[in-house]
Amino acid sequence: MKDVVQGRLVHLTEMRDGDAEWLQDTQWEPGLLRNLSADAFHPFTAAEYSELAADPDNNERFFFMIRANADDGLLGWVMLDDVYFKNRRASLGIALPVASDRGQGYGEDALNTTLAFAFNELGLHKVNLEVNANNLSAIHAYQAVGFVREGINREGVYQDGHWLDLYSYGILATDWTDVSRETED
Repeated sequence: MKDVVQGRLVHLTEMRDGDAEWLQDTQWEPGLLRNLSADAFHPFTAAEYSELAADPDNNERFFFMIRANADDGLLGWVMLDDVYFKNRRASLGIALPVASDRGQGYGEDALNTTLAFAFNELGLHKVNLEVNANNLSAIHAYQAVGFVREGINREGVYQDGHWLDLYSYGILATDWTDVSRETED
C-alpha cells in the first residue's frame, strides 16, 4: 500500500512539539511574509500557527508540516484550505521559510505529495492557488507539477510602491496524473 503522505524527498506530518515556535521564528525569513499574503502581512504567533492544525476533524482544512526524508528535519508547511467536497476542490498554500531549503526540489515534491493526497485520498477534482507575479520561483514550481495559470488579477498587489499582478493557478486531477506520469518516466 502506497503511503500517500510520503514523497521522494519529503513527507507530510502532523504539527509536533516545537513546530509552531519554529514557524513563528522562521516567518521573519527575508521575503516570506510578503509572498504569503495578497494584503498587508500579519505575523502569526506560535499559538495562531497551532490553531491552524488544531482540529483534526475539520474537513475544510488539512494542514501538514513538511519534513525532509533524509533527517526528518522541518522544512515548512502546506495546507489544503476551503475544501469543498460537493464541488471537489480546495485552495492550496505552501511555505518553505528558510531560503537555503528552496531550490532543492523539496517544494515540488511537497506539492506533488499534497496533490496525491488531494486527488487520490480526498477525491478532489481541482486544486487552486494564488501567487504574486514577482514570486518567480514559486510560479516555476507550480508549473513544474502541472498547475496552469487561469487568471490574472491585474495590479492586485501593492508592494514597494509598485502594483503587481496576482495570478490564479489551478490544476485538475487528470492534468496532475498526466504530468506526474511524465516525470516518473
